[in-house]
Amino acid sequence: MIKVGLLSFSDGRERVHRDLIPEIEKNSIKITQFLEQEGIQVVKGERIIYKPVLAREEAQKLVAEDIDAIIFNIPVFAFPNFPVIAARLTNKPILIHSPPNGKLPGLGGLLAAAGSLKQMGIKCEKVWGDLDQEKVRERFLVFTRAANAISKLRGQVYGLIGGRSIGMNTGTVDTAQWAKQFGVDVEHVDQLEIIRLANQRSNEEVEDALNWLQENVKNIEYDKEVLTPENLKYQLKCYLATQRIIEERGIDFVGVKCHYELSEYYVTQCLSCALFNDPYDWNGPKEPTVFSCEADSDGALTMQLLKLVSGSPTLLFDFRHYDKRDKVYVFCNCGAMPTWFAARSEKPSENLKNVILCPTIPKYKAGGAHVKFVCKEGEVTFARLSRNNGQYEMIIFKGELVELPPEKTKETCWQWPHGFAKINIPPEQLIDLYDSNHCHIVYGDYTREMVKVCEMLNIKSILLE
Repeated sequence: MIKVGLLSFSDGRERVHRDLIPEIEKNSIKITQFLEQEGIQVVKGERIIYKPVLAREEAQKLVAEDIDAIIFNIPVFAFPNFPVIAARLTNKPILIHSPPNGKLPGLGGLLAAAGSLKQMGIKCEKVWGDLDQEKVRERFLVFTRAANAISKLRGQVYGLIGGRSIGMNTGTVDTAQWAKQFGVDVEHVDQLEIIRLANQRSNEEVEDALNWLQENVKNIEYDKEVLTPENLKYQLKCYLATQRIIEERGIDFVGVKCHYELSEYYVTQCLSCALFNDPYDWNGPKEPTVFSCEADSDGALTMQLLKLVSGSPTLLFDFRHYDKRDKVYVFCNCGAMPTWFAARSEKPSENLKNVILCPTIPKYKAGGAHVKFVCKEGEVTFARLSRNNGQYEMIIFKGELVELPPEKTKETCWQWPHGFAKINIPPEQLIDLYDSNHCHIVYGDYTREMVKVCEMLNIKSILLE
């Protein structure tokens, strides 16, 4: 749940302050009621701040409440040094709100407070408008979702299992930069740990999982050589082994190298990638754990931010092709996307009935299953973190996934999961601006939230419209 603090500010002269109390409290109540209706927990300051000591004491109380962000309620001309004191102590993203009221200088109070903060390098969201207006309400929600994502990200642990995959520098990570800029620690684990722990699992431990897949997916295309019950069980054992690594090391999201040690000599990690990113497995509902294949760390971080902002599963897939005839971008990847994207249903069976487990392509000698389906149609947000001369930036744009006949996948790699997208950006422009072969999506329009996340993280956002 998103948790925000709310502080109200007033004039520093007590006799003036007393006359302003009704209007200040009126707006405080309105803010609180709106946010709580949206499922956001509000922690209100106990006193309206009209003295420096109150700014200090009320801010310190909010710090102890572990809030994600803080809202300054300034419907009057509050002395701007009071918000400055509170901001310095809370160190959280700030939104300042003032409702339109020509009889009170609230707009001046908002600008004076925000200007004072800006002088010290403290950013804030300035919202002047009536909370009855949809656009004003939406600005509150975009701000709180972005702030919550940043707050939840800080202190998390990313599990880098393996290292750079097939020479892709765009997926590597600078651990010091991540710790400084995102507050994320990187735990590096050798891929051999997956194999060691998988080998400790018995066939009996994965019988329920295998039966669940056999009963629910559309088909398992066993071929007695590349995809067999034995190596499918081994893929499931790798999933359990990775689960154990995550649990024992306190990992929040993960990237696994796979290529080529595992995909060449043991088994591909496609099934793990799909199941971790899914909101369920054979044991029932669960929190999706972002799993980035090919140890794409910047991809994993992008996915984690998308998940935290939206509360929905996300994925990694590759730019594959632009089809001029159908005017669609074709995305697919080497065998793993969460099966939830097949139908977007809360019922796993509804998603899995569209999924085929088919033998891996010859390029991956170890064998196992690719997880094949076509993504369900719907509006999506695309995003990708990349680095320009060492500095992070994020490209963000909207699109619409469309469903095309399964035969369409034979024009690329039919064994792999696909997403067909209508994007109102010419391929020449998108290719020129885009700096990775991987891309990431969530359903819905979260472009404003992702831009706001970038602002809070001091990252350049490139919003394509």
